[in-house]
Amino acid sequence: MALFAGKLLPASFRGAPFAVLQNDTSGGRRIALHQYPGRDQPWAEDMGRAPRQFRFRGFIVDGDVVFVGGPVQLQRVLLLAALEKRGPGVLTHPTLGVLNVSVVRFSLGEDLGAGRMSSVEIEFVEAGKKTYPSLLSSSAGLFSAANLCKVALAVDAIRAIALLSSLGGRRRDLSNTAALWSSQVVAAGRDATALQRLAAQQPGAYGRFAGGGNTGLGGQRVTTIGSGADLSDLVAIASRARVALGARAAALAAAVAGANLAYATGIAPAVIALVDTLVDACADPADAIRLLASLAAFVPLSGSAQLALGGAVTAMVRRAIAAALVRAAGEYQPSSSNDAAAMIALIGGAIGSVADEAADAGDDESFAALRGARAAVVADLRRRGATLAQITTFAPGVPLPALRLAQRYYRDPTRADQLVGQTSIPHPLFMPVAFEALAA
Repeated sequence: MALFAGKLLPASFRGAPFAVLQNDTSGGRRIALHQYPGRDQPWAEDMGRAPRQFRFRGFIVDGDVVFVGGPVQLQRVLLLAALEKRGPGVLTHPTLGVLNVSVVRFSLGEDLGAGRMSSVEIEFVEAGKKTYPSLLSSSAGLFSAANLCKVALAVDAIRAIALLSSLGGRRRDLSNTAALWSSQVVAAGRDATALQRLAAQQPGAYGRFAGGGNTGLGGQRVTTIGSGADLSDLVAIASRARVALGARAAALAAAVAGANLAYATGIAPAVIALVDTLVDACADPADAIRLLASLAAFVPLSGSAQLALGGAVTAMVRRAIAAALVRAAGEYQPSSSNDAAAMIALIGGAIGSVADEAADAGDDESFAALRGARAAVVADLRRRGATLAQITTFAPGVPLPALRLAQRYYRDPTRADQLVGQTSIPHPLFMPVAFEALAA
């Protein structure tokens, strides 16, 4: 099966694309076979449909625009990271569309001769409903937009580093600037508020006050941390996330130190992995957006960062931050139309400024990818925000229980938890005498 043949969709998993030569779908029924002494005929008990399994055989190729190409090394890293990431992910199937699946096994073969192609064999099993249905609301969804930004920044970075190094740029400027940005990202990963948001799934007030951007109008938390996690599990999760950030920072330093500046294919994947690990460390997408926006506003003032090669590293990091913002925007659950509009202004402004910098630098691929990503974010948040009410001020005059006020204002007592979450009160029996909440 050739990619884009007929009306087939381009295959991808968690936004990492791959070309498909052949795919097989298997399924059946879950049958419990009962056999009894003295009876020749068994009883086949039908327990329902068996989970579908999907097997793909395909490839990734270096620098081919038909297959959303870029450096094959970057494509391998992106696909490998997507396949090894914990939990289910979004698969774009060429004929069946968007599916939520888990990886069973995979293999990546490398052509050690020319080095321009890798064969791919992957087996998935369906994993139920999608967690974030808005991310691929169209054929050019946010996952694809973020991935295109990553591929474009890698292509432009290789060209820029090769050109600037040939004009006398020093590796030391690359190393110093990369170390500066790594320290900023690692410091952001130690953010106390982001650590506190890990408790979003805890019962009682702990979880209610930690919901953040995981909680939309319906109050449903979609954090990937399981509801059964206790405090000791959360401490272990936080520790692993911070260790992973340190490892990614070290990997970036090693990539810069060992890179061939004439064709530096390993630096951009290391930058992308560092920023993505920061996002993975945030249980709340609102924290991820806040930290990424603060990093995007950071201006390195060291001597090495002001030089040409240092500026190339800064451009890479800022574009990786913009791609991560696209992903975080899709995971964010706006609580009102005002909230959605504020996110559009914040994320759209950050991505737009990075796109302008790419245009000023003459990096047309990155500019086009970032402009498309910004449009996708704005369209997605506008669509979701249009279904939400605006914020208004209520003034009951005396402290009343949230249950009573939910019945009074919404004729729906089940929305009491929503009022509690929006006002962040210490006890649901005593709401403020005046507060802001959804108008309807």
